[in-house]
Amino acid sequence: MKVNLFGVGVKSQSNAITAQRRINCYVDVRQDNEKTSYVLIGRPGLRTFVNTLGANTTRGMWAVNTLATPLLFVVQANTLYSINNAGVASVIGLVATTSGNVSIVDDGTYLVLVDGQGGWYYDMLLGGALTQITDGNFTTTPGTVTWQDDYFIVTSSGTNQFQLNNGVTPATWPAANINFSGSAPGALRAGIADHSVLMLFGDVYSEFWQDAGSAGFPYANISGSAQEFGLASAATLSKFDNSLVGLFKNKLGGVNVSRLSGFSLTRLSNSDIETILSPARNLQNGVGFSFMSNGHPLYVLTLPDASISLMYDGASGLWSELQSYGHTHFRGTKFASFVDRLCVADHHSGNIWQFDTSTYDDADEPMSMEVWSKHIWQDDKYLSIDRVQIDVESGVGTATGQGVNPVMDLQVSKDGGNTFFSVGYGSMGAVGQYTQRVKWSSLGAARDWVLKLVITDPVKRIITGATAEISGGSF
Repeated sequence: MKVNLFGVGVKSQSNAITAQRRINCYVDVRQDNEKTSYVLIGRPGLRTFVNTLGANTTRGMWAVNTLATPLLFVVQANTLYSINNAGVASVIGLVATTSGNVSIVDDGTYLVLVDGQGGWYYDMLLGGALTQITDGNFTTTPGTVTWQDDYFIVTSSGTNQFQLNNGVTPATWPAANINFSGSAPGALRAGIADHSVLMLFGDVYSEFWQDAGSAGFPYANISGSAQEFGLASAATLSKFDNSLVGLFKNKLGGVNVSRLSGFSLTRLSNSDIETILSPARNLQNGVGFSFMSNGHPLYVLTLPDASISLMYDGASGLWSELQSYGHTHFRGTKFASFVDRLCVADHHSGNIWQFDTSTYDDADEPMSMEVWSKHIWQDDKYLSIDRVQIDVESGVGTATGQGVNPVMDLQVSKDGGNTFFSVGYGSMGAVGQYTQRVKWSSLGAARDWVLKLVITDPVKRIITGATAEISGGSF
C-alpha cells in the first residue's frame, strides 16, 4: 500500500496528535494537479546588504522610496542612520534611548520617529540635524506614530490619549489636537492609518476614526465601529495583502493571529497555532512583518521569549516555521521594502540582509529545510516501510564547493515523532542529473512511524511528492 507522507498539520501540544512540521519552506497549492496537489518550496535565503553598522540590534527600520535618492532609515541603539541603495550608511543623529521598539513614519518631506520616551523629526529634503520634538503639548510617552491626511498621529503609551500635529510641521502639536479613545477602559497599544481610516488598538478594544474635517479636532469616531478585540503586541501589526495582520486578543483571554479588513477580523491561526501562542510566553514582546515571495504574501511572527518564528502563507492559508542557523527562531525581526530589495534586520547583530529567492543559505550560514511527515499508523499494528521515494527538482547541484552532489537526509522515528535516527542520505543529483530519484528501501517495522527530511546543502529546494510503500499490519 502506498501512502502520501506529508499533510498540512502543525505540531503544537502533542506529537500524539500530529508531529507535522515544515521548517524554512512553504506550500504552493497547484490548481491543475498536474503532478501533485501541492509543492513544498524552500524559503528565500539571505544576502548581505549592509554589515557596517556594528553589533546593535535594529530597533526600527523604514524605507522612503519616493525621494529622488531613496533612503532606508535604521535605528540601532541610540543612532538613526540613512542608507542609500549602494548600502552606504550615514549617521543622521541620536535619540535618547538605546533599547525598545522605535516607530517610524514619513509624509514625503519629514521623517518622524518615537521611542517610548520622546519624538524626533528629520527634514529628508533639506537634510540637517535630527531634531527632538519639544512642544509642551507633546506626550512624554509616545508609543507609535502614523501619518494620514497631512497629520502625524501619535499614541501615548500607558494612557488612552492620541494626538495630531498641526498638519504643517512635526514641531507643533496643538492642545486642541489631543483626544482620547473611549469605547473601553485601558491604554492604547498602537495606532495605524489604513484605507483612509485611523485604527486605534487597546488591549481588548479597537476604535476607528476618520478625518471629518471638523473645526477644532478634525477626526471623528466612526459611529458603531468599535470592536471588542485589541492587540497582544503592537510590534506584530503589519500591512498584509491590502489588509492588516497582527497578534490580536479578546476579552475571553484568547489570542490569535487575524487579518483585519474594514472593522472585522478573520482568524488566520488555528487551534494548533494558538496553543503555541500561549499567554505565558510574554506575547507583548512579539514582532511581525510581511513580505511577498513568488506570489505568496507571507507574514512572519517571532516570539523572542518563546524562541519561535511562525510564518503564515496568505496564498495557501497554511503555516510553517522559520529558523536560522544556531537558533530555533528566525534572526530577522524588522522589514522594509527598499527600492528592489526586501530588507530584513538581524535580531542578533547590526546587519541588514535582503531576501533572495536564488540564495539557499543565510549569508553564508547554513539554512536547513525540514519536513516532518504525518503519522504512518494503522490500529497500532506493526507496519513495515518497504520503500520511500521523494520527488524533487533534481540536478540542482552547485558548480563547486558544498552542494556539488546535494543530498537529502532521511530520519525516521519509530515512537511517534519523539526520537529520530538517520537511515542515510539520498542524492538529489549533481548539475544536469535531471532524472535522479531520491529513495530508500527496507526501513524495518514499527507501530507508529514519523519521517523527517532534512536538506542543508545550499541548493534549490522543491519537493513535488513524497510517498512510502508499506506492508504488514499485524499485532
